[in-house]
This record gives sequence, structure tokens and C-alpha cells, in this order.
Amino acid sequence: MQKLGINIDALEDFALAPLKLPNYENTVKMIADLGFGAVFSDISFGAKTEKIAELCSQYALEYQFVHTVYKGINNMWLDNIDGQQMFETLLSNIDSCSRANVPIAVVHISSGFTPPPITQLGIARFTALVEHAQNKNVKIAFENLRVPKYLKWAMDNFKENDFVGFCWDIGHENCFTKGIEYMSLYGDRLLCTHIHDNYKKLGGDLHLIPFDGKIDYKKAALHLKKSDYNGPLMLEVFSKNEIYKDVTDIEFLTKAYNAIKKFQKLILD
Repeated sequence: MQKLGINIDALEDFALAPLKLPNYENTVKMIADLGFGAVFSDISFGAKTEKIAELCSQYALEYQFVHTVYKGINNMWLDNIDGQQMFETLLSNIDSCSRANVPIAVVHISSGFTPPPITQLGIARFTALVEHAQNKNVKIAFENLRVPKYLKWAMDNFKENDFVGFCWDIGHENCFTKGIEYMSLYGDRLLCTHIHDNYKKLGGDLHLIPFDGKIDYKKAALHLKKSDYNGPLMLEVFSKNEIYKDVTDIEFLTKAYNAIKKFQKLILD
């Protein structure tokens, strides 16, 4: 049976990242005690992947992937200093995955509804990034975002590369590109998931616990049932939301665990 997973940053305030360095030990213990079997981390919070890997080993959790830095990702397509710095940052993120023996890095390929055009420089940078990851034995999972043509470019450009695949973000699909079913397009290359809910309003990327919003999780379950994906069912949820303001940390994580367990049952039924 597939492991159930959650982002290790679920209790952190993303608006403050990386202004404070999280201490994840209590969170990891709660996650493991509840029955989760896997986690991922967002490198934007600043915590060292090696330290997280040690905690995962201590509590028998699979550290499935690291989410790389994405603020300013559009600069990857531009001929400027920020673009070169972003490229070097992503290379460093891959190195962090390699040192911690994390097999997958999730990478954004654009940001916003009006990213810059696809350029030869950007193509060269992403190609070099993939080559670097392959040399480090790290797979790259490109995530669906607001403008589908960037993901299509990546999936087409690296079609023959086994080190490149797809991260299905269920929340993004329902609030950024309604009407597109990404699993129908790239489900055969699925490497990992971002599972969270929202109210299906354009731009309303809320990262709610599944079944707290309006996403059709029966339909989502059918997509996974049809696929041969057997990796963790990974939540990407955050407690720092108005609807959870009166919920304790352990109550939030328990609610999240019960929700992903419910989703798993929909897949298995």
C-alpha cells in the first residue's frame, strides 16, 4: 500500500520563510506518530536537507523530495544577473538533494500568469540543470503551474530522459488552469504529488486540507487509480490559514492524516 505523506513545513508560516530557521524535530515526531510514512521539504524555509534526512531516518520516514527555490524563477528565461543567480541556486539545490540522498527535486519552470517567453538562454539553463541533476543521480519533477505551455515544453524537450518527470499539483490544476487534466497528459511520467484543496477560484491557491474546499477528489482518485504510480500520496498543506486559526498543531496534522487516508480509500475502492 502507498505511503501517506505530508510537507514537513505544514505548521510553518510561509510568509516568514526564510526569516526564521524551523526546528522540525517535534513536527517530525508528530508526523511519524500519526502514521505518515513520508515527507518532503521546501528548501525556501532554509532548513538543511541533511538535518531533515537525519530526522527522517530516526523516525523511519521516507524523504521523497525537496521543493527547490522558485521565487524569481522567471529570471531563468532572461539574460540578466538574477537569471544567472537563479540558475546557480537551483544547481545548489540539486547538490543539497544529492548530499541528503533525496531522490527527487521539484522544480517550477515559470511563475505568474504572464511569464517571459521561452528563450534559448532559458532552454540552455534548464537543460544544464537536468544534466547536473542526472550526474548527481537526482530526478527533476516539473510542476504544473499557471501557464501550461512551459510544462509542455519541459515534458516534450526531456521526453526521452528518465531523470525528468511530472509533479502533479492537484490544487494548482483546479485554481490556475481549470479544464486541463494534467494526469491525462503526463500521468505516465508522474514522480510525485502535491495534494491540497481550494475553492476552485482563479488564483486562489489556498493549500487547504483535502475535502475542506471544492475540488472533486473522487475524480482525482480515478486519475491515480488509472496510473501506475506507487509513490507516496503527498500532501502540501499549511496550517497558517484563517480557517484553521482555532486548530492546534496536532489537531491540524491529525485532520490532514485522516483526509489523505480518506483519499487513499477512494483510490483503492
